[in-house]
Amino acid sequence: MKITAIKTHAIQIPFHKGEKWSGGTRYSAPSLIVQIETDEGLIGVGESVGPTIPVIQAVVEKEFTPFLIGRDPMELESILHQLEEYSVNWKQIAYYGLAGVEMALLDLRGKILNTPVYNLLGGKCKSEVEFAGYIFIDTPQKNVEEALAFTSRGYRELKLKVGRDVDLDVERVKAVREAVGPKIKIRIDPNQNWSVPTAVRAIRRMEKYDLQMVEQPTPYHDVEAMAAVARAVDVPITADEGCATLEDALRLIDKRACACFTVYPSEAGGLLKVKQIADLATQAGVWCITGSWAETGIGTLGNVHLIAASRNFPFANDTHLDFMTGDILSNPLEFKQAKIAVPDKPGFGIDLDLNKLAKYSKDLVREMVFYDKEDSGFQPRTGQIL
Repeated sequence: MKITAIKTHAIQIPFHKGEKWSGGTRYSAPSLIVQIETDEGLIGVGESVGPTIPVIQAVVEKEFTPFLIGRDPMELESILHQLEEYSVNWKQIAYYGLAGVEMALLDLRGKILNTPVYNLLGGKCKSEVEFAGYIFIDTPQKNVEEALAFTSRGYRELKLKVGRDVDLDVERVKAVREAVGPKIKIRIDPNQNWSVPTAVRAIRRMEKYDLQMVEQPTPYHDVEAMAAVARAVDVPITADEGCATLEDALRLIDKRACACFTVYPSEAGGLLKVKQIADLATQAGVWCITGSWAETGIGTLGNVHLIAASRNFPFANDTHLDFMTGDILSNPLEFKQAKIAVPDKPGFGIDLDLNKLAKYSKDLVREMVFYDKEDSGFQPRTGQIL
């Protein structure tokens, strides 16, 4: 079997409304769908998400495709090694494209071997994967409404975006805790927007509301800063932006800077890279959860297989699917009590709807993640002293 063509589709699915976080406001989910075709009619499907879809699309189409045409898709290790070596000097952006290519190759391998991808990642440890209710920055009353809507559907963990105003954040966390009661887990995410003193002060004000974790309180590049916060507070710290790669994970473990890694196949360079991070974390006594760049159902299924094949990932994971006005799967993923059942079809079990793919490929609008069009004076800044 040989690879005969690589096809990409840049899509953009609108959100129901703007979702505010510390670095801006998001209005849509842009991504790149990757299809790898073979001379025997099998097609592998993957998804790349990230900060700049036009660049990621150019990486896959112009830079990676010449290395893929004519190759046997079963030669996964050799192909990935070649692409990594080729992009070693610009890997920070290359990894986003590599993640979609790798996912499509894994999907192909599963179809060739007539087995789910989780069997290619170590075998199924879990039959369903749990997700958290995702709550962005809004008024305390609005956040309470959102929290209750999630818990009424069986969600047991909530993640609140914070980081623009500490006083408001305290009010929001307090209101949500009082509304949902003591059994629901709540974690917060300032997206690296705090300095060490601000992080310590803010967390201490909120920890009485029984925070499960605090995600990336300080700038991603300063491991010492995160370690300082972790030593100063009683709430576990999870690294997000600071844990993009295996090398990042090694540094964080060395400094004992966090108790958990928030991992992304898109940033790490694929599911296999994240599996390496998760295996390392397991040996070091560090938990893992998956983050979200706003994947469609395709990327979400990739995460489901990854989590299902790992002994790690004890908490609910991230997804933006609730915010999207649609999806490109023939049958949208179904959340039962906040969980997705792990599919047993060959590959990832992706059933792509070509009509929906065409619908969301039209009228692409450039959207900056670090931007807030509702506030002309807004300037995102990490590590600020509030």
